[in-house]
Amino acid sequence: MSAIQKRIIKELYKGTVLSVKNMYLLRCSNISRELIRQFEKPFNIELDRKKVEWKDEFSNGYYFEYSLNISDKKEIEFLYTTHVLNG
Repeated sequence: MSAIQKRIIKELYKGTVLSVKNMYLLRCSNISRELIRQFEKPFNIELDRKKVEWKDEFSNGYYFEYSLNISDKKEIEFLYTTHVLNG
């Protein structure tokens, strides 16, 4: 298991909502790509996505926040105990 996979599991286990605003926690440059490639596909878990729109005096746009679906809580607990704590 890669280091980034362990960091994703750890942050989701803690209940962290991941986005471009805190991607430094995972030490990656493209959070949406890495979440799909390193977490969703290998473990067959789909994260919840929330579109956040913003606007300031110069521009506007949107980004996504990624969080663990409550139905996958048991799976993330298993991954955390087997791969992060004992890994």
